[in-house]
Amino acid sequence: MGSDDLHHKRKARKGAELERQKRARSRSQRYLIVCEGSKTEPNYLRELVADLGIRPQAVRIAPNDGCSPDRIVAHALALFDDDAASGDSFDRVFCVFDRDCHASFDAAVQKIWGLHGAKKPKPFEAITSSPCFEFWLLLHFGLTEQAFYAAGKKSVCDTVIAELRKKPGFKAYGKGQRGIYALLKDKTQTAMDAARTIRSNARGNGQKDSLTHVDELIQALQDLAR
Repeated sequence: MGSDDLHHKRKARKGAELERQKRARSRSQRYLIVCEGSKTEPNYLRELVADLGIRPQAVRIAPNDGCSPDRIVAHALALFDDDAASGDSFDRVFCVFDRDCHASFDAAVQKIWGLHGAKKPKPFEAITSSPCFEFWLLLHFGLTEQAFYAAGKKSVCDTVIAELRKKPGFKAYGKGQRGIYALLKDKTQTAMDAARTIRSNARGNGQKDSLTHVDELIQALQDLAR
Protein backbone atom coordinates (compact mmCIF):
# COMPACT_ATOMS: atom_id res chain seq x y z
CA MET A 1 0.00 0.00 0.00
CA GLY A 2 1.43 3.36 -1.01
CA SER A 3 2.02 6.28 1.33
CA ASP A 4 -0.68 8.28 -0.44
CA ASP A 5 -3.26 5.59 0.34
CA LEU A 6 -2.23 5.55 4.00
CA HIS A 7 -2.46 9.32 4.12
CA HIS A 8 -5.96 9.33 2.64
CA LYS A 9 -7.15 6.58 4.98
CA ARG A 10 -5.79 8.37 8.03
CA LYS A 11 -7.39 11.60 6.86
CA ALA A 12 -10.70 9.80 6.34
CA ARG A 13 -10.52 8.22 9.81
CA LYS A 14 -9.71 11.59 11.35
CA GLY A 15 -12.62 13.20 9.51
CA ALA A 16 -14.98 10.43 10.63
CA GLU A 17 -13.82 10.80 14.22
CA LEU A 18 -14.33 14.58 14.16
CA GLU A 19 -17.82 14.08 12.73
CA ARG A 20 -18.60 11.53 15.45
CA GLN A 21 -17.42 13.96 18.11
CA LYS A 22 -19.46 16.73 16.54
CA ARG A 23 -22.60 14.57 16.61
CA ALA A 24 -21.95 13.53 20.19
CA ARG A 25 -21.45 17.13 21.23
CA SER A 26 -24.66 18.13 19.46
CA ARG A 27 -26.56 15.42 21.31
CA SER A 28 -25.17 16.65 24.63
CA GLN A 29 -26.04 20.31 24.10
CA ARG A 30 -28.30 21.84 26.71
CA TYR A 31 -30.54 24.87 26.35
CA LEU A 32 -32.12 27.04 29.02
CA ILE A 33 -35.31 28.98 28.26
CA VAL A 34 -36.72 31.55 30.68
CA CYS A 35 -40.08 33.09 29.73
CA GLU A 36 -41.87 36.21 30.82
CA GLY A 37 -45.20 34.41 30.78
CA SER A 38 -45.84 31.78 33.40
CA LYS A 39 -48.20 29.66 31.27
CA THR A 40 -48.77 30.71 27.65
CA GLU A 41 -45.17 30.61 26.39
CA PRO A 42 -43.98 27.69 28.58
CA ASN A 43 -46.99 25.56 27.59
CA TYR A 44 -46.44 26.28 23.90
CA LEU A 45 -42.71 25.56 24.10
CA ARG A 46 -43.07 22.37 26.14
CA GLU A 47 -45.54 21.04 23.58
CA LEU A 48 -43.13 21.97 20.78
CA VAL A 49 -40.15 20.30 22.49
CA ALA A 50 -42.17 17.14 23.06
CA ASP A 51 -43.37 17.09 19.45
CA LEU A 52 -39.81 17.47 18.16
CA GLY A 53 -38.73 14.49 20.26
CA ILE A 54 -36.06 16.44 22.15
CA ARG A 55 -34.83 14.75 25.30
CA PRO A 56 -36.20 16.50 28.45
CA GLN A 57 -32.64 16.78 29.78
CA ALA A 58 -31.61 18.83 26.74
CA VAL A 59 -34.01 21.74 27.23
CA ARG A 60 -34.90 23.31 30.55
CA ILE A 61 -37.90 25.65 30.47
CA ALA A 62 -37.60 27.40 33.80
CA PRO A 63 -40.38 29.20 35.68
CA ASN A 64 -39.91 32.94 35.79
CA ASP A 65 -39.04 35.02 38.83
CA GLY A 66 -40.95 38.21 38.04
CA CYS A 67 -42.39 39.14 34.66
CA SER A 68 -40.48 42.31 33.72
CA PRO A 69 -37.70 41.89 31.13
CA ASP A 70 -34.96 42.91 33.56
CA ARG A 71 -36.14 40.28 36.03
CA ILE A 72 -36.23 37.64 33.29
CA VAL A 73 -32.60 38.34 32.35
CA ALA A 74 -31.46 38.47 35.98
CA HIS A 75 -33.16 35.16 36.74
CA ALA A 76 -31.66 33.53 33.63
CA LEU A 77 -28.21 34.76 34.67
CA ALA A 78 -28.62 33.28 38.14
CA LEU A 79 -29.70 29.91 36.72
CA PHE A 80 -26.85 29.95 34.19
CA ASP A 81 -24.24 30.74 36.85
CA ASP A 82 -25.59 28.07 39.21
CA ASP A 83 -25.40 25.52 36.44
CA ALA A 84 -21.92 26.65 35.38
CA ALA A 85 -20.72 26.19 38.94
CA SER A 86 -21.52 22.50 38.60
CA GLY A 87 -18.98 22.29 35.76
CA ASP A 88 -21.24 22.01 32.71
CA SER A 89 -22.94 25.27 31.75
CA PHE A 90 -25.83 25.64 29.32
CA ASP A 91 -24.78 25.96 25.68
CA ARG A 92 -27.48 28.51 24.85
CA VAL A 93 -29.79 30.62 26.99
CA PHE A 94 -32.98 32.17 25.59
CA CYS A 95 -34.77 34.98 27.40
CA VAL A 96 -38.33 35.19 26.07
CA PHE A 97 -40.11 38.46 26.79
CA ASP A 98 -42.39 41.09 25.27
CA ARG A 99 -41.99 44.77 24.58
CA ASP A 100 -45.60 45.46 25.63
CA CYS A 101 -45.36 48.50 27.93
CA HIS A 102 -42.33 47.34 29.94
CA ALA A 103 -40.04 50.21 30.94
CA SER A 104 -37.07 47.84 31.24
CA PHE A 105 -37.39 46.30 27.76
CA ASP A 106 -34.57 48.21 26.04
CA ALA A 107 -32.25 47.88 29.04
CA ALA A 108 -32.84 44.12 29.15
CA VAL A 109 -31.99 43.73 25.46
CA GLN A 110 -28.84 45.83 25.93
CA LYS A 111 -27.87 43.72 28.94
CA ILE A 112 -28.00 40.60 26.81
CA TRP A 113 -25.95 42.20 24.05
CA GLY A 114 -23.41 43.27 26.67
CA LEU A 115 -22.99 39.64 27.76
CA HIS A 116 -21.68 38.79 24.29
CA GLY A 117 -18.84 41.28 24.61
CA ALA A 118 -17.99 40.54 28.23
CA LYS A 119 -14.56 39.25 29.25
CA LYS A 120 -16.21 35.86 29.66
CA PRO A 121 -19.02 35.92 27.08
CA LYS A 122 -22.26 34.16 27.91
CA PRO A 123 -24.46 32.53 25.23
CA PHE A 124 -27.60 34.59 25.92
CA GLU A 125 -30.18 35.47 23.28
CA ALA A 126 -33.15 37.85 23.49
CA ILE A 127 -36.29 36.30 22.02
CA THR A 128 -38.53 39.32 21.98
CA SER A 129 -41.97 40.09 20.58
CA SER A 130 -43.57 43.46 19.94
CA PRO A 131 -46.05 44.04 21.25
CA CYS A 132 -46.45 40.54 22.73
CA PHE A 133 -46.14 36.77 22.19
CA GLU A 134 -49.62 36.62 20.69
CA PHE A 135 -48.27 38.47 17.64
CA TRP A 136 -46.17 35.35 16.94
CA LEU A 137 -49.34 33.24 17.14
CA LEU A 138 -51.13 35.65 14.80
CA LEU A 139 -48.42 35.21 12.13
CA HIS A 140 -49.41 31.56 11.71
CA PHE A 141 -52.37 32.88 9.72
CA GLY A 142 -50.21 34.92 7.34
CA LEU A 143 -47.95 37.92 7.18
CA THR A 144 -49.27 41.09 8.77
CA GLU A 145 -47.44 44.27 9.67
CA GLN A 146 -50.46 45.83 11.33
CA ALA A 147 -49.51 48.15 14.18
CA PHE A 148 -51.36 47.63 17.47
CA TYR A 149 -52.16 50.24 20.11
CA ALA A 150 -53.84 50.38 23.49
CA ALA A 151 -57.46 51.48 23.19
CA GLY A 152 -59.68 52.50 26.09
CA LYS A 153 -59.43 49.84 28.77
CA LYS A 154 -57.67 47.46 26.38
CA SER A 155 -53.89 47.15 26.62
CA VAL A 156 -51.85 46.88 23.44
CA CYS A 157 -51.63 43.12 24.00
CA ASP A 158 -55.41 42.94 24.44
CA THR A 159 -55.82 44.39 20.95
CA VAL A 160 -53.52 41.70 19.50
CA ILE A 161 -55.53 39.01 21.28
CA ALA A 162 -58.75 40.51 19.92
CA GLU A 163 -57.33 40.14 16.40
CA LEU A 164 -56.16 36.59 17.13
CA ARG A 165 -59.66 35.63 18.32
CA LYS A 166 -60.96 36.35 14.82
CA LYS A 167 -58.94 33.41 13.47
CA PRO A 168 -60.29 29.86 13.06
CA GLY A 169 -60.10 27.89 16.31
CA PHE A 170 -59.14 30.90 18.42
CA LYS A 171 -62.49 32.47 19.21
CA ALA A 172 -62.16 31.50 22.88
CA TYR A 173 -58.39 32.00 23.15
CA GLY A 174 -57.15 32.88 26.60
CA LYS A 175 -53.69 33.28 28.12
CA GLY A 176 -52.39 30.08 29.63
CA GLN A 177 -54.46 27.91 27.31
CA ARG A 178 -52.99 24.49 26.58
CA GLY A 179 -52.87 22.86 23.17
CA ILE A 180 -52.02 26.03 21.25
CA TYR A 181 -48.99 24.47 19.57
CA ALA A 182 -51.05 21.52 18.30
CA LEU A 183 -53.59 23.93 16.77
CA LEU A 184 -50.84 25.81 14.93
CA LYS A 185 -48.26 23.11 14.25
CA ASP A 186 -49.00 22.79 10.53
CA LYS A 187 -48.67 26.57 10.10
CA THR A 188 -45.31 26.93 11.87
CA GLN A 189 -43.30 27.52 8.70
CA THR A 190 -45.78 30.19 7.59
CA ALA A 191 -45.18 32.06 10.84
CA MET A 192 -41.40 31.65 10.62
CA ASP A 193 -41.30 33.00 7.08
CA ALA A 194 -43.54 35.93 8.03
CA ALA A 195 -41.43 36.81 11.07
CA ARG A 196 -38.25 36.91 8.97
CA THR A 197 -39.89 39.04 6.28
CA ILE A 198 -41.18 41.55 8.84
CA ARG A 199 -37.74 41.92 10.46
CA SER A 200 -36.13 42.37 7.05
CA ASN A 201 -38.66 45.07 6.17
CA ALA A 202 -38.18 46.72 9.55
CA ARG A 203 -34.48 47.21 8.86
CA GLY A 204 -35.50 49.34 5.91
CA ASN A 205 -38.44 51.27 7.30
CA GLY A 206 -37.58 51.37 11.02
CA GLN A 207 -40.96 49.91 12.01
CA LYS A 208 -40.69 48.22 15.41
CA ASP A 209 -44.32 48.15 16.54
CA SER A 210 -45.09 44.65 15.30
CA LEU A 211 -42.34 42.06 15.01
CA THR A 212 -41.06 38.96 16.75
CA HIS A 213 -37.94 36.81 17.13
CA VAL A 214 -39.72 33.68 18.36
CA ASP A 215 -38.92 32.00 15.03
CA GLU A 216 -35.22 32.12 16.00
CA LEU A 217 -35.94 30.05 19.09
CA ILE A 218 -38.08 27.63 17.07
CA GLN A 219 -35.25 27.25 14.54
CA ALA A 220 -32.75 26.57 17.33
CA LEU A 221 -34.99 23.84 18.77
CA GLN A 222 -35.57 22.30 15.35
CA ASP A 223 -31.80 22.22 14.77
CA LEU A 224 -31.26 20.63 18.18
CA ALA A 225 -33.82 17.97 17.36
CA ARG A 226 -31.95 17.08 14.18
